[in-house]
Amino acid sequence: CRRIRADPSLAHMPVVILTTLSDREARLAGILSGADDFISKPFDLQEMRARVRTHTRLNRLRHLAAERARFERLFESAPSAIVLVDEDAQVLEINPRARALLPGLARGGSVADVLPAADFSVVAGALARARSGDSEPCVSGNLLARGAGAARHLRVRASALSTRPRRETILIFDDVTDELRANELLAEKNSGLEEAVAARTAQLEEMNRLLVSYAAFVSHDLRSPLAVVKGYLSMLVHDTDNEIPAPQAREFLARAYDATNTLDAMVSNLLKLASQESRADSAPPMPLDPRPSILRICRNLHGQRPGDTTRFTVGELPAVAASPELIERVFFNLLSNAAKYSADRPEPHVEVGAIMHAEGPVIFVRDNGVGFEERDQSRLFQEFSRLNEQDAREGFGLGLALVSRLLRAHQGRIWAEGRPGAGATFFVRFGPARIATARAA
Repeated sequence: CRRIRADPSLAHMPVVILTTLSDREARLAGILSGADDFISKPFDLQEMRARVRTHTRLNRLRHLAAERARFERLFESAPSAIVLVDEDAQVLEINPRARALLPGLARGGSVADVLPAADFSVVAGALARARSGDSEPCVSGNLLARGAGAARHLRVRASALSTRPRRETILIFDDVTDELRANELLAEKNSGLEEAVAARTAQLEEMNRLLVSYAAFVSHDLRSPLAVVKGYLSMLVHDTDNEIPAPQAREFLARAYDATNTLDAMVSNLLKLASQESRADSAPPMPLDPRPSILRICRNLHGQRPGDTTRFTVGELPAVAASPELIERVFFNLLSNAAKYSADRPEPHVEVGAIMHAEGPVIFVRDNGVGFEERDQSRLFQEFSRLNEQDAREGFGLGLALVSRLLRAHQGRIWAEGRPGAGATFFVRFGPARIATARAA
């Protein structure tokens, strides 16, 4: 009997001892060893059968009682809200979690009494589908539970029990508030990340295009001073008969030398500008007075064209939020274009000034050259675009496009106005307006 009780697979079985021993000590020893009953010989068969049936039933009841106790512990400690209801949604049993999530719900009450009509319709739908014969738990949509604190989002599941004729159904409510909030937060994070990635990708693509354009910048901007060097040296090389007087030859050499200095400065300028563009996190430059740079460009342009009569006028200018390299690049292109397209006028004139605009101070470059049609305004800043393909003037239509791209990269912009035969005016705004409003010391 002790070995039976020590074996987990046999310990639950009832044991009846049938023996010839009948003294008190023997009975007590049998009971203490784990026996459920003690029958002494001679015995009555009917009595023995009755006792076996009794102990079998008692053993089954003990097993059921143990199972019920285990179920009740699970029911009471379950993290989900569990409600047992009848076919009218009347509550038969309810666990503590359900009382906390559904305040006011108690045994004998109705689920319909503690939920708004819209939310109870979700529960009713789950009950109906569960009772339709599906043995799997029926999962329904979300509903709101409004208690003393903040509203909680619940997901309801229903599973029918085979306890006819009562047709009982288990309702399980899971609190998915944190899950939904986490999903929303994750969606927001993903959305923000996608926007950041898209913005960064666009920024990198623009930077790539800008850096690729520096090759075209070099080709475009270095043509003028290189042509000056080539022109003056060509005249000296081909002067085999020494027809050029020595003073004039020295002047040609001096101008060629000045042009090489301009070339050197332009190369350094472009390299610095490219370096600035490669540092995306660099701080905006301090406001600078652009007038000295513009005056120097005007002097260089005037000296590079023999017999050039272009008159440059530079007025008072506001400080701009731009590096010296950016100022140099922008106004070299604008001033050289203005001089080039005004050269055919009897009195070519290029004016540089400033106006107040809605976006802040704006510097303009105005000429009295050939101008352009209003319908062609959008083409001015397109690469390799020339308004008049038969125009014999040098250039590939790159300068204005590259200036526009540079200004966009520095949060500025350029636009133009003009009329055919009445000249053109180009307007430039550098950097954010809040910085560009500062004056140079």
